[in-house]
Amino acid sequence: MLSRITSKEIQTAESRPGDVPAARGGGTLHAHRVMLVVQAFTALSGADHGPSEIAAATGLNVAVVYRILQSGISTSIFLRVPPGRYRLGPGAARIGMQAMAATPNVSAARPVLERLSRVVDGLALLWVLSPYGGPRKACAASAPGRYDFESLGLSVADLIEVGQSLRVGASGRVIAAHLPPFLVSAVLEQPFPVAGVGPGAVRDAGKFTASLGGVREAGYAVSREEIPGWSAVAAPVMWGDTVYGAVSVLKPSSLMPGDLALPIAATTAAAERLTLLASGESDLHPVADMRHLVPVATGSTSRQEGSARP
Repeated sequence: MLSRITSKEIQTAESRPGDVPAARGGGTLHAHRVMLVVQAFTALSGADHGPSEIAAATGLNVAVVYRILQSGISTSIFLRVPPGRYRLGPGAARIGMQAMAATPNVSAARPVLERLSRVVDGLALLWVLSPYGGPRKACAASAPGRYDFESLGLSVADLIEVGQSLRVGASGRVIAAHLPPFLVSAVLEQPFPVAGVGPGAVRDAGKFTASLGGVREAGYAVSREEIPGWSAVAAPVMWGDTVYGAVSVLKPSSLMPGDLALPIAATTAAAERLTLLASGESDLHPVADMRHLVPVATGSTSRQEGSARP
């Protein structure tokens, strides 16, 4: 249920003496109603909704909802989908794209990924959520360390298919765990990758859905052999209460330690830094401070040139 303004609050705001004029108060309340209608599209299941459904979710009068929907058609915020239903339109998408353009760019993310790559001695990646055509992920930045994408042993076609899917890998589960239920359903409706997937992948839709609560609670996900021969740790990058993407670090399974305390600590620390940057706040701690995560008696974090196949 979305936040509501009750009829008593409306009457009080519009008749309160010595406050803003009633017309301005009414305008503010109308703007709030418009925002409630827009938010309803992100809270309700499915792509399109009728005025009665939105009214029930927001507590607004059906006639008010209908007028708001109609007024949004001219700016393409809403599209009318016969019969008598509406969905978010390209105007809403433009707003989202403008907002996403203000998030950290690759140059801001790369030092964090490079530090993570050195600490864990693995392939560090920043994945971002891509909503077009159904929820998927796209690689926005990477720090390969001594590995590269060829090290994964996948063809280009399989790498693209597996890399985009939220059903495969720790990064996919981390992102899916922070999506609303109707988008998780959309993920499950997408075909499972045909090739390039290892025995550790969670193919069963019920088990995949059941695992998401534990991922949210833990704040990270672990995958073993979801890509043949590789293990990974991933943590979410958030933008307020909305998932922006995920940071993951991959390493050959034979070299990933049984005790995952270091990879988990380093990955979640990197995700927290990028979450801070996505929120527009200053990062008060330099990236170099992650050095305390490196065990004193290990040489495994030294960076090596070139690529190595597992």
